[in-house]
Amino acid sequence: MKKKKILLTLLAVVIAVPVLFLILAGMKFREEIAIVRSIKKIDSDIPAYYMEFKNGYHLDEVISHEITTDADIGTVVAPIISHGLYKKTDVKVEGAGCSTMAAHDKDGNVLWGRNFDWYDTVPLIIKSTPKDGYASISSCNFTNVTNDVTVVPEGTENAMKAIGAYYVPMDGINEKGLCVSILEVNEGGQKIVETGKPNLTVTVAVRLLLERAANVEEALALLDQYDICPTGGISSHLSMCDSSGRSVAVEFMDGENRVVETPVVTNFNLTSSDISVGGESPMVRYQTLMEALDKTDGTMTREEVVEAMDSVSKTEGKWTTRWTMVYSSEECRVDYYWNANYDHVAESCDVAR
Repeated sequence: MKKKKILLTLLAVVIAVPVLFLILAGMKFREEIAIVRSIKKIDSDIPAYYMEFKNGYHLDEVISHEITTDADIGTVVAPIISHGLYKKTDVKVEGAGCSTMAAHDKDGNVLWGRNFDWYDTVPLIIKSTPKDGYASISSCNFTNVTNDVTVVPEGTENAMKAIGAYYVPMDGINEKGLCVSILEVNEGGQKIVETGKPNLTVTVAVRLLLERAANVEEALALLDQYDICPTGGISSHLSMCDSSGRSVAVEFMDGENRVVETPVVTNFNLTSSDISVGGESPMVRYQTLMEALDKTDGTMTREEVVEAMDSVSKTEGKWTTRWTMVYSSEECRVDYYWNANYDHVAESCDVAR
């Protein structure tokens, strides 16, 4: 009987230790587990996914660091996700050669279209509802945090990597109607000019704007607090639009944030003296969208915005239109189209909480 009691005690310890470990690990990683559980595939034909961050994800902690390069994002975010188990993860942001356009409908509501043109991608839509910020829908190319287009956010390891996508959004819209998009500028590398302000890469800046800025004016004031650094080793600028209809391009040149009021943005710097430097395609897309706006005096239906984005989409060659976003402030909704297929809405997301 004594031996039996000893064996039962040992068995209880053997069972209890791993169970206790799992309980403690579950408590420590409960935030990450909730995020990972939210991941779902949203299209059966292409690898497109959706995930939710119900309380945001450590924005104040992340922007307290100097983030000058994509690698810095991985160095800062990896220890947060892993609770110190990993010191870094590789982040390599690429993209994007794109087009955006802002318009009004007949009732004065804002419509906004955005094409994301790049190589093969794994689209990842992120819904964020932070406690101390604005709700938003943003989109990421999951390949930017894996460097492998064959990898999808399934399985524990890859799903945990997807959490890092929170800080590499390519575009997004928040509940106040602020629309933000990154577009590549093919005019040489963006120079980092140290002014003494904290550094942020442009993708982390987009996350900051979506959570903390209600309109273009507030977004510009936030950007002025940082030196914005290039991502992916390329020069880029931001396209922004808000619920009042104000639409601007923000270009980071010589340590300054240069603002151009414009309803259309493509892939050349509007502040430069020679707008053709970015090549023929960006200029053609810019003129095409401006002509679409001119024909309607800037007043369009949602369907006309879709047609306009279709007219500048790319379906052949190395770069093609991987996703298109069309946003309506009246409905507070963004519709997604994959691979320049405008026959039907592939995914529709409510921007508000």
